Amino acid sequence: MSPAFAAPTTPEDAAEFLERLAVSLSRVLGPAAAGTLVVQRHRSLGDRVAGRAGAVRSLRLTLPSALLSVQVGGPGLTATAQRVVRGVTIARRDVPVGEFLELLAAGVADLAASTAGGSAAAARALAALGLAPAADALLVDPADVTGSLRSLPARARGLVPDAALPLVQALVDRLLDTVPRVAGGGVDPARLAVRSAAVDYLPDTLRAFAVLPREWARSHVLPGAGTAEQLLLDQLGVLLEAVTRLHDAAVLEDASGLVVNGLFLTDRFAGSSLDLPD
Repeated sequence: MSPAFAAPTTPEDAAEFLERLAVSLSRVLGPAAAGTLVVQRHRSLGDRVAGRAGAVRSLRLTLPSALLSVQVGGPGLTATAQRVVRGVTIARRDVPVGEFLELLAAGVADLAASTAGGSAAAARALAALGLAPAADALLVDPADVTGSLRSLPARARGLVPDAALPLVQALVDRLLDTVPRVAGGGVDPARLAVRSAAVDYLPDTLRAFAVLPREWARSHVLPGAGTAEQLLLDQLGVLLEAVTRLHDAAVLEDASGLVVNGLFLTDRFAGSSLDLPD
């Protein structure tokens, strides 16, 4: 989620924000919303006459280890976070709305990953809520592949773990040297594989990670896959190995090697478990 979030400053804006959040949470959580999400509304006489549901006044989300609530208060919103152990609240504190949304993002990602099986589900859930960060900063422009690649490591700083940055830089260096070697060549699968690695596989893997809450990605263990942070490092490592083979084959002008490694890249990364949401 973007740290530049601006909290609503009027009761009307606050109610509208809570309405959108309630609708998004209900859609994302699906059947699970019945046991985790409580929405309280205020129905005026006009609402009752017109058959309207009324304005949302508060939301409460129950998670395995926390209870999060936000409500219209004063000119805008007030929020609280409670730590829960075995059904007993052991700590309660008021939190800024921005921090509430960070906690909410982590909770929703946790629910989505545990019920749907992985960080891809978490990423889709957060994107549907509008809580994902501006991962478009990690795009590679197909019209300027070389220029976009050169700036990618700097753009990735702060959006991916520091441990991933050397891998990103190594991938960019390999790709920058490989792209011109296959440009205009006669081996179409090779050009396609290198271009796909530069424009799709590398930036999409980074962007898929960037939509996840930072602490959740660092500490939450996915079934059979470790943390999302470790999964990112593993995938970048596999991609670097494949791109290195493409680069070496290009240097040696080994057309058959380019084709084989191009097919490997397509097979390995076309269905990445860190795929971005639709």
